[in-house]
Amino acid sequence: MPLFRIDVYEDFPSKNIKKILDIIHYNAVECFKVPSRDRYQIITRHKSDEIIFEDTGLGFERTKNIISIQIFSRKRKKEMKLDFYKKVVEDLNKELNINRTDIMFSFFENGDEDWSFANGEAQFITGELK
Repeated sequence: MPLFRIDVYEDFPSKNIKKILDIIHYNAVECFKVPSRDRYQIITRHKSDEIIFEDTGLGFERTKNIISIQIFSRKRKKEMKLDFYKKVVEDLNKELNINRTDIMFSFFENGDEDWSFANGEAQFITGELK
């Protein structure tokens, strides 16, 4: 935990998908201090008519390399989130030449009772996980 849902256009280069997932995971471990085997990621590709990604009036254009990153997680400190956003954008730009304006994050917070990792049990509630 956290769970990451990543959306890209269907023609996003396959060779870059694993790198995107690795960059997100590396920074989750660094910024959120999660264990290295705490990795839950789902990537979905979409046809061009299935995504509308405008600029919310901020005055920039996006390319076909857009990446939407949704993060479902227990509560995190504001500083952790801001550090994560910055580092992921820096790494995606540096390693894959993704425009900084093509990356958007949405963070959804929930509580310990909202997670069951197996067996129909809430492991944060049972104490199996902290």
